Amino acid sequence: MPRSLAVAVRRIWLTLLLLCSCQSTPQLRTSLVVASDLDNMPFAGVAVDGTPIGRDVEMMQQLCERAGFEVSWSRMPFDQLLPKVEAGRVDVVCATLGITEERARRVLFVGPYFDTEIAVVVRVGDREPQSLEDLDKLRVSGGAGTTSQRAIIRHLPGAHGVFENKTGGSGLFRLVSREIDAAVMDGPAADELVVQSKGRLRRLQKPLDHERYALALPKSHAGVAARLRQALGEMQASGELRELDRRHGLAGN
Repeated sequence: MPRSLAVAVRRIWLTLLLLCSCQSTPQLRTSLVVASDLDNMPFAGVAVDGTPIGRDVEMMQQLCERAGFEVSWSRMPFDQLLPKVEAGRVDVVCATLGITEERARRVLFVGPYFDTEIAVVVRVGDREPQSLEDLDKLRVSGGAGTTSQRAIIRHLPGAHGVFENKTGGSGLFRLVSREIDAAVMDGPAADELVVQSKGRLRRLQKPLDHERYALALPKSHAGVAARLRQALGEMQASGELRELDRRHGLAGN
């Protein structure tokens, strides 16, 4: 083979190797699509101008600044969040998602970043339930697919679990109208519901269970999870998470 031809062939071969190498090297991720229902203040909501706001929104922004990511928010119904992140359609779910063993088999968790209780809200009155034991055979609601539903099934086997809101009414309306006898939800949401009721509802003293919120990522995002986990640890150690809780009225939950 003439030397000039051999040199040309070698150059082509090296070019092909370089192209293959570039294609097989993963690109450094610089931005994250963060999914939330943005419908659970004070953790996450939407301002009048459509801007995401709330305790978790601020936390996510600070985490990503520390970890070197930019953030874009994707709003979707709560029941779509876990399937979307499991399929890799979004990078992170930040939406007061509780840690469970079943979910941990499907996604990577970073956290917990917030601990609370799963509470029971009932009507005020002497003939209304006074304890968890009084909920036997009563209609107890919990969101479908949530840790509240899981807690009802696990801890209240004698109750009639109501996991569909066929009327579309608010928790306050459903309790006051006697559509249900008790509502199970996370502690901050329970406290807000009691305040809205203006003395008509109260929390049972004993919680039904405990809840730990965490970020959820696809199983393929181990590197991203490690960076966010480090940033979260730094925020916990510095007291920034406690300060976020305090500013959003969550220090006692």
